Amino acid sequence: MQTYPVFAIVADKSCLVVGGGAVGERKVHDLISAGARVTVVSRDLTPTLAKMAAQGKIRYLKEDFSDDHLAGMVLVIGATDAPQVNARVSAAAQAQGIWVNIVDAPEHCTFIVPAQVRRGDFLVAISTGGASPALARKLRLELEQHFGPEYGPYLALLQGVRSRLLTARRGHPENAALFHRLVDSSLLEALARGDRQEVQQLLKEILGPALSPSDLAEVMEKAFKE
Repeated sequence: MQTYPVFAIVADKSCLVVGGGAVGERKVHDLISAGARVTVVSRDLTPTLAKMAAQGKIRYLKEDFSDDHLAGMVLVIGATDAPQVNARVSAAAQAQGIWVNIVDAPEHCTFIVPAQVRRGDFLVAISTGGASPALARKLRLELEQHFGPEYGPYLALLQGVRSRLLTARRGHPENAALFHRLVDSSLLEALARGDRQEVQQLLKEILGPALSPSDLAEVMEKAFKE
């Protein structure tokens, strides 16, 4: 299956998951991680989804799916164990021009959800075009070992430095060189060890006066909270 890879921006957008079982729960977690506002339509929920609904983290409709549930949605996922229901979800969504994914049924999808490794804003996606989900899963497990949890704070640190430098000195001829020095340094290894002192020292050595002490403190604080 030929696909065009994209990363959808669904933060603060309404997304629908039809199905409240284990598969639906995984899809809900993925959407919540991306900042979406999630509605779940299902007669039953897993204990985790029930707790999320009680806490107001998701909107829950204890109903059978109908076309009316698509109103205002930008993305729909069908995750029931009833193929006929999933097919109806797909047909209704496509009729309204809404992106839809039906789990394990690429013939009913307008997009495929890849296997993914997420570390904060750092995201690696793997797709086999539906040819071998087992291979995609194997590669995901391997990449999880390679890209450890330190990549979350690492990216937060790089983003914090970049945004402050561009605010203070956009267009400065040395900015690009500083950014490359950061990614070529041992910051990642220091973060993996949780060595706050070394991270601070590296930033001072690389950035010098380009980053003020107050900005440095803010960048450090955010990175170590990730």
